[in-house]
Amino acid sequence: MITGFHHLTAITKDAERNKAFYTEILGFRLVKQTVNQDNLTDPHLFYGDYKGTPGTILTFFELPRVGQRHEEGSFIHEVLLKIPQGSLPFWEKRLTANAVRFIENDAAGCTFLDPDDMEISFVEVPETIAADQATRHSDVPAAYQIIGIQGIHFTVSDLQKTGAFFRDVLGMPLTNHIAHPIPAPEEENRLTQSSSRKPSRLGRGAIDHIAYSVPERKSLDLILDKAKDNNITGEKLINRGYFQSLYLREPSGLRVEIATEQPGFTLDEPLEKLGETFALPDFLEPKRKAIESTILNRKK
Repeated sequence: MITGFHHLTAITKDAERNKAFYTEILGFRLVKQTVNQDNLTDPHLFYGDYKGTPGTILTFFELPRVGQRHEEGSFIHEVLLKIPQGSLPFWEKRLTANAVRFIENDAAGCTFLDPDDMEISFVEVPETIAADQATRHSDVPAAYQIIGIQGIHFTVSDLQKTGAFFRDVLGMPLTNHIAHPIPAPEEENRLTQSSSRKPSRLGRGAIDHIAYSVPERKSLDLILDKAKDNNITGEKLINRGYFQSLYLREPSGLRVEIATEQPGFTLDEPLEKLGETFALPDFLEPKRKAIESTILNRKK
């Protein structure tokens, strides 16, 4: 049922710095400027390839007053992004020129921090981005552009139960604590046992949740049934406009979303204009004036 990654959602303290980093340095396209539908005072930014294809999407809630995150018992960290084979020297030079902070940097790959200290790793793969998905706004050549999400690293309080969740509820084969979507075996969810019993706390640079992709709405019902059979908490099943989503809490307490591939971000903007306006799905249009007023006043 799950075809691979859909998106990642994290927290930024400063939307403008975040936008500059992801669009100007990393070369993603801003494909949607909208609002956090669970808190209508917070902007929500979506980045991806030119089409906003599921599996390429990184999204951020802007919370200007957010504090530091505390990663203890269970937390999601380190997103791995696919880059074309042989492009690592280009990215090392580009990141260095822009004073990006490295954690590791060697012949095998590099790990660095975004402006909010979210950890990102580049992984070379034997492919390049499709021509119709390559972004056109930046000076990153298509031959070097980021292809999409390759992996996510979870640290969890109950390794065995979280592994069973990926296997029995999400239907991913599990080998050596790494879960792979069946249609995308190159994508991986790395599971590590936490050494802390303290609760984690979301904050600046924290990953709020990971979303996995399914082709259609009925898949959400099937996964929800499996969750109930395995005593997994289903938070909500909701229409987000751009996709429909199921939210679950896996056994270690982390939030996991399952999202449909359609209708996508061209629901309210044409492809060539994605991300250029403040967009709202139809069911939020009656609240547009109040939402825009709150968000614009916050930026003053």
